[in-house]
Parts: sequence; C-alpha cells; structure tokens
Amino acid sequence: MTLEDKIKKELVKTVGIKRYNGWDNRTTYGYHSYKIGEVNIPGQRQPKIRLDGFKKYIDFTDKVVIDFGCNVGAMLHHLPEIKLGVGFDYDENCINSANKIAKLINKDNLSYHTHDFDKDGYDNLLNKITEKPNIILLLSLGSWVSTWRELYSLALGYDAQIILEINNEDEGKSQLDFFTNKGYKPKMIVNNSSDDLTGNNRRRTYLIEK
Repeated sequence: MTLEDKIKKELVKTVGIKRYNGWDNRTTYGYHSYKIGEVNIPGQRQPKIRLDGFKKYIDFTDKVVIDFGCNVGAMLHHLPEIKLGVGFDYDENCINSANKIAKLINKDNLSYHTHDFDKDGYDNLLNKITEKPNIILLLSLGSWVSTWRELYSLALGYDAQIILEINNEDEGKSQLDFFTNKGYKPKMIVNNSSDDLTGNNRRRTYLIEK
C-alpha cells in the first residue's frame, strides 16, 4: 500500500458524520487536501495554497504553532519547517486520523488532541499546551464555537501572532470588532478562499498582532 493509499484510508474515516452543531466533512476525503511529495489527495480546502498566502506575511521557521479547530490536522502536516505543532478539534475521528497521518509522514513534532471548546471548558486545554506558541491558527472557527470570545481571549494571552479566518464579512464582523476593541488592528492578508473546491470563496484571513 502506497503512502497516498494509507493517508486516504485515514481520511475516509472522517467523512459522513454530522456533528451536533451541524458540521460535517464533505467531499470523498473530507475537509483537507494533501499535497506532500508524490501524495496528491483532493479535499474541500487546500492547505498548501492557504499557507502560501500566509507565508507572504509570516515566517513559520522553527516556530511553535497551535491550530485551534484543526479538523484532520493538515495545516500542520503541511508545515515541515516548524519546531512544534499542536492541534485541537472536537471530532475524535479527525484527531485519531491526524495523529496517524503525522506518524505516516514521520512528523514526531506534531500532536493532536480531542477538545470540545463549548463543552470541555478551557482549564484542561491549557494543560495540553506545553510550550508557548509563536503562531496561533483560528481558521473559520468562530462560526462553529459559541464560546469563541473565551478562546480568542486565551489566544491573545500568549502574545503570539494570530491568523484569523472569518467565514464571511457579515458573520465575521463581531470577531474583528472583538480584536479591535482589545487594541489590535486586524490586517487582511488573504481576501478570499479560492482554495475551496466547493466554490465558497467568501472567507477572508487576517493577521492579528501588536
């Protein structure tokens, strides 16, 4: 079995399950595409394209990166240059596959944990973050987590660079206002989500930093 086949086997475990908040992984192989070496697996979003946009403004080299709402973890899987990566998601199937894929691609500096931000609170979450992050990913998360204000406040407490993606301008206004009211000035770094193979290109990405 090829590496691509092994990754596909893990990805199909993450589809076809609708969660309590309405979220489900669409497309045959779920939310994230994979383009690593000779592996080329189509999903809804394309991490490599998204990260290429981020890297015009942010250097990930030797950084500690946290991905809140990581799904199957592919954003971190596509960042070989980082020092350490930690991902959190409420979907146990996604987290199990994320950890297995990390082993398949020999990334022992990545770890993924199941955590429901709305049900599990935040005290237990802090115990799983062992190193101060340099970069925090909050990608289209505010639309699915009702306690996003608490999560964003926690992220600000690390004094890290924050990458915030909003689903659309209307829905994301309150999230941008949250950071503005805290004294930050969100800087738009990607003005669409053209990487989405389902045609949803309304998302925008912002860099939040002092």
